[in-house]
Amino acid sequence: MKVSADFKTLPNQNKPTNPVKPFEEIAEGMEANFTSHMLAEMRKTVPKETEDSSAMNYYNSLLDYERAQLMAKSDSGLGIKKVILDQIVPQHMKHYLKNAQATGPSQGMTKVSMKENTNE
Repeated sequence: MKVSADFKTLPNQNKPTNPVKPFEEIAEGMEANFTSHMLAEMRKTVPKETEDSSAMNYYNSLLDYERAQLMAKSDSGLGIKKVILDQIVPQHMKHYLKNAQATGPSQGMTKVSMKENTNE
């Protein structure tokens, strides 16, 4: 057995790993599934003169799935991924999130904007 001192073939163990990555994948998958289902249900509401063939239904389901995947991977998406991440990521790991807000987990209106809208 020949032992090589070639360190390039060894895995780089100094790279920091992202412990939140599995949570992000789960949240992205959940958003993609929801979006795909929503697109399919929206497609059913469009009136048609003739019923689609099974091939067309299959094509549309693939199209909906791919669109949902792209939407879930984008940062803008529907925002469901961020809400799910806020719920499933443990508190001590929240600082690993890419899109973590500097102001904290609050979403929506702030106290100042709520006060402005109450006409006080």
